[in-house]
Amino acid sequence: MTMRKAPLVLAPLAVVTAAFAGIGTLVAGQVVNVRRKPRYPHRVLSVVDDQVTIARDRATQRVGTYGLAWPGGHAVVGDVSEVTDKTIVRPLVRTDFGRLLPGRVAIDHVDVGDPGTAWGMSFEEVMLPSDVGELPAWVLPAEGDVWAVVVHGYGGKRASALSFLPMLRELGLSVVVPAYRNDPDAPYSPDRRYHLGATEWRDVEAAIDHAVERGASRIVLFGWSMGGAIVLQAYAHSAHRARVAALLLDSPVVDWRDVLRHQSRRRHVARSLARYAMRVVERRVDLDFDDLDWVRRAEEIDVPTLIVHGDEDLTVPWHPSSELARRRTGVVELRLVTGAGHVGSWNVDPPGYADAVGAFLDGALGPGAPLPGQPVAHE
Repeated sequence: MTMRKAPLVLAPLAVVTAAFAGIGTLVAGQVVNVRRKPRYPHRVLSVVDDQVTIARDRATQRVGTYGLAWPGGHAVVGDVSEVTDKTIVRPLVRTDFGRLLPGRVAIDHVDVGDPGTAWGMSFEEVMLPSDVGELPAWVLPAEGDVWAVVVHGYGGKRASALSFLPMLRELGLSVVVPAYRNDPDAPYSPDRRYHLGATEWRDVEAAIDHAVERGASRIVLFGWSMGGAIVLQAYAHSAHRARVAALLLDSPVVDWRDVLRHQSRRRHVARSLARYAMRVVERRVDLDFDDLDWVRRAEEIDVPTLIVHGDEDLTVPWHPSSELARRRTGVVELRLVTGAGHVGSWNVDPPGYADAVGAFLDGALGPGAPLPGQPVAHE
């Protein structure tokens, strides 16, 4: 009697395809889905004599001064003072509220509250009209016609702008800090998804409108991380583009494809799957990554632009910023900060950061600077 081998069972192509599509859709969702619930991915191990021991990881070992947030509390820790294979020790600079104990924390911005509680600055809380509803904004008016519109990054909130306010006010600028769609204190977008700058720029336009109504004839757009991508789209589309005198970008996303490829590599996602996920993102939120690629669109930037980027940025790599500056020499300036992580250049050296921004804006806005709407000559 002849024994017959059991046939080799192969997964049907449809099953493999469905699994591939499912994983790609999941990856895409991580990019655009809004999550308002805070996450606390790091661990404080002990707090003894104002020394905070934290489990070591890429974020907790970054150079500089940072905030720590936990449910019901916020504190500030200084630069790393001791390192072991598994731990980081940092001095406890201050506790803003709550009590720092061993447990889960998030790396947070340094200053909390609002301009009044953080710095004793007079400010107005205004509501800006937009197509998704009214958006809250802080307005800090000053003498003169130069206004800065300050835009935070992905998943952030207005409080992340607080550390920059003394610098901007010292330079004599009026400031608007708007919330934008899907922020914790703002309306959701209709689909409750991030559009990576493709629609959020309209909320920045509402802030620009407000500044113009208050007498702004020159506007500085300042954004970091995804806020940089939003600022660039606002610059491209604004009805007040002729008034934009300068762009200030910190760790900006100037090429979303590069960011998503980088993050996919870090997570060991196959390139084919990463490409599929990008196409899913484009379809899901109706955008074209070419429109958000400012390396490709470099020639469209016609105002003085400063990019500050950390050379240890593992979230938004600095190389596209460098390429943008290379392609737009004489218009776009890159300041690469040694040891700084994502949006960490201020944290590494606040005085140096303020000096660099002050020197840039003095050149962009001072005597002899191009008038708003006048193209900047470049080599």
